[in-house]
Amino acid sequence: MDTTELTLKSLHLLSPDLAADFQEQLEAAVRDCQQRPSLSKKREVTIKLAVTPHPSDPDDVEIEPVMTSKTPARKLEVVRARRTSRNQLQFDFDSEMLG
Repeated sequence: MDTTELTLKSLHLLSPDLAADFQEQLEAAVRDCQQRPSLSKKREVTIKLAVTPHPSDPDDVEIEPVMTSKTPARKLEVVRARRTSRNQLQFDFDSEMLG
């Protein structure tokens, strides 16, 4: 096992899946921009390092890489529904959606 200083340049060595996860989430954010170009809100991909003291050695720390992403919620139309006599909900829809 090799040892190196933790820097931005060596970050990909911290966890074997970190680079792949980052690339996957970055591609998903770009794809969302391409699929919904009219939505100008930002998409975010974040790498966070959670650093905690090592429980048995005060000179060491534990580093947990955390990958997160956020995309804006899709805005959908409000649908009006009616309650039936049997306490169920009914709503109107375009019959072309069935076929």
